[in-house]
Amino acid sequence: MIRNSVENIKKMNEYLEQKNYEDIDILDLMRFIAIKKGAKLPYNVSIQTLENNITLKDHVLFILLDGFGYLKACSLPDTSILKQNLKTSIDTVNPTSTACVLTSLYTGKYPSEHGVFGWWQYSRKKNLNYYPLMGVGRKTEQDVSDIVRTILPSESIFDTFKTKVNIYMNRSIIDSNYSQIFSGKKANKYGTYSIREAFSKIDQKIIPRDHSFHYLYIDGLDKTSHKYGVDSPEVMEVIYEVERGIKNLVEKHEDLTIILTADHGQVEMTNMIYLNQNQDYLKYFYAMPSIDTRTISFFVKEEYQEEFENHFCEEFSEDILLLKREEVEKNEIFGNTKFSEQAKDGLGEYIGFVFHNKFLLCDKVSLEDNIYTKGNHSGLTRNETKIPLIVIGGSHE
Repeated sequence: MIRNSVENIKKMNEYLEQKNYEDIDILDLMRFIAIKKGAKLPYNVSIQTLENNITLKDHVLFILLDGFGYLKACSLPDTSILKQNLKTSIDTVNPTSTACVLTSLYTGKYPSEHGVFGWWQYSRKKNLNYYPLMGVGRKTEQDVSDIVRTILPSESIFDTFKTKVNIYMNRSIIDSNYSQIFSGKKANKYGTYSIREAFSKIDQKIIPRDHSFHYLYIDGLDKTSHKYGVDSPEVMEVIYEVERGIKNLVEKHEDLTIILTADHGQVEMTNMIYLNQNQDYLKYFYAMPSIDTRTISFFVKEEYQEEFENHFCEEFSEDILLLKREEVEKNEIFGNTKFSEQAKDGLGEYIGFVFHNKFLLCDKVSLEDNIYTKGNHSGLTRNETKIPLIVIGGSHE
């Protein structure tokens, strides 16, 4: 039995006790919108609850504000249009890493099915350490997008919509391989230089007496939270810019429903932990640790597994809970389905979960694994897993 600390075992048990897949999550929200826009998808209780409380008008704008957690939304002033229209919290998927959540969003599946878990990924079949979102090799920076395309799920939920679909992202990512897969074959894609330009383009594409769906991905809040901290003035300025764009659209378009949520929240960081500070753990691994810095997947050679467990728990049990992959699957931490072959291919023998306001770097020498330190995510805390459901112009009275 892995020798985890009593405190972290308690925290994991508390998380598992409150986790309920019958609660509304981001997949239910995406499936609900897809169904209302013509997709043939199965209903569940959560989707029915959304239908009972939200009316989608002729035009729908779905905003994914990267890094905007539920508790951050609650902390906004009462004058905020986002806080005024905050309906409830919903769950995101785990790990709370952007690549994982975005893949769940466009596939309509949990990570346990689609198998993309985080910022860093490893494929046993391809023997490849890579970045799913960027399509490049980890450390090598070589273009491996052709290989990554064979690993990522290829069907997008947006192709099931029976209405016009417009997708807006930063110009630097709109034509990436990942964005093309995410958008599907039928959606129109528009690159933008700024939040203001994005809302201006959406304004132009909302045509009276027509029907349309608009997806806007805003990555600036997450980047700013990483760099300056969750509660920084810089973060608030990004939020205010989003609010200005929303207010302008609401004033111009009565036939528009705006739904805003996030992929995850963030936590203020107090410290970095170095995996190799006191000894070389890399000798235990056949692949680089993956996922992210608050949920970490370890690929451990069979002959070293007992030694790895003992050394790791002796050094890190105060901050990190270590589970075997089978325990993660049994407890449905990454989804309420059995791990698919794709999921098994991308997960190591052990998964570590950081519960305190710290994050783990797995390379003592090369610190480029994490540039920003003030805010972070990918863990299981409420700040990271609870996201807002904000509905403007489509709530039932």
